[in-house]
Amino acid sequence: MKAIQEIETRMHPESVAGFRLVLAEARVTDTILLPVRAMERMVTPVQWMLRRVGAHGIRLTKAGYLPPVVVVEASTQLDWGWPGTASRESHFLPLLELRAHLRTAGLLRVSKGMLLQTSRGRALAEAPRELWWHLARTVHQSRNVAETDAVRLLLLLIARRGFDESELFKQLLALSLETVGWVRADGAPLSGDAAFALVLPKWRLLRGLGVFDVGATSYRRWIVTPGGAAFARAALQSEA
Repeated sequence: MKAIQEIETRMHPESVAGFRLVLAEARVTDTILLPVRAMERMVTPVQWMLRRVGAHGIRLTKAGYLPPVVVVEASTQLDWGWPGTASRESHFLPLLELRAHLRTAGLLRVSKGMLLQTSRGRALAEAPRELWWHLARTVHQSRNVAETDAVRLLLLLIARRGFDESELFKQLLALSLETVGWVRADGAPLSGDAAFALVLPKWRLLRGLGVFDVGATSYRRWIVTPGGAAFARAALQSEA
């Protein structure tokens, strides 16, 4: 079953018709047509990370972080709009979250204090098209079910395009989560900010991959790129 279809099986019956309309507007079933060059641009930060780890790996600090020299290098190489030049990975959240996601996606692993490529990571490091597809198929994966649902629903809104107001994204995400039963502990509906908190690490990852136009996008406007819409559709076509 496709990732987005699985959500429908848990949705309130009264919400299904509207959900299917959004699916049609988002063209979720469209064939993914994106030039390889565009894919190459989108996976640049991931390729940088895989190549930096390389065949010999990186020795992590005693606290389990990347060493400062690698963090400084990343802060200059990865144009993610993070303020300042960080020297600690704990202060450079996009890098920390990227590394965590690449482990979840099966591209990196940690063994005896070393950050290492997996066999899949080695195979995809120099294969941008295949790497793009792998990232799309794994971007919604999380051990937290609420986060997984939230990321999939965010991807649906990205694929739909048509608006760029961040507050509207957040409000629609909160409403969408409510249709599959996610509410606050006291039973009240989620706020837009609470819904956004569920997807914030993946939102930063998507932003770093070029899903949003970083040059024109602020925290109030999330302008989806053509490649970003294609990436979201590819993610939603993946198996649940």
